Amino acid sequence: MITIDVAVKSQKWLKEKDIENFVEKTCQKIIPLTEIKKILTKKFTLEVAVSLVCDRQIKKINFDFRKKNKATDVLSFSNLDEKLIRKKGIKKAAGDSNYLLLGDIVLSYETIKKESLAQKKNFKDHLTHLILHSILHLTGYDHEDKKLSRMGAEEMQNLEIEILRKLKIKNPYQPN
Repeated sequence: MITIDVAVKSQKWLKEKDIENFVEKTCQKIIPLTEIKKILTKKFTLEVAVSLVCDRQIKKINFDFRKKNKATDVLSFSNLDEKLIRKKGIKKAAGDSNYLLLGDIVLSYETIKKESLAQKKNFKDHLTHLILHSILHLTGYDHEDKKLSRMGAEEMQNLEIEILRKLKIKNPYQPN
């Protein structure tokens, strides 16, 4: 079972019709298309927390946790040891429990809206890409650490393109 806890922490998100349901369903579709499928069983419960915030809120979180004093589109915080995932795989990192809180995803409305307009992308397609991107981070992928030999930027990008294609969303890395 996959449980997605969506918390709207900025009213700006309510401009998007039925946004909580959209985020939950999107996570439900994406998760089984990732390595997480290796640990999903009928007895297993996986949980992800998603916070929908504004630029001011994400800027504070970004500064508190990453010492970057600016707003960003998405942040993700894994509850698993990402180095262990990269070394041993998701199944080993998850352990023997039948429950896993995979982590937290924080999405900022204004930045995502600005990006989708500037890049001429459908807002919900762009949001889906960012949710996928953050779920991959929660499972050990890292595009910022140049020393990683596996699960790095190129592999992450290729996986995003492949999964988005399955969701009928075009390659977000190709210019419009």
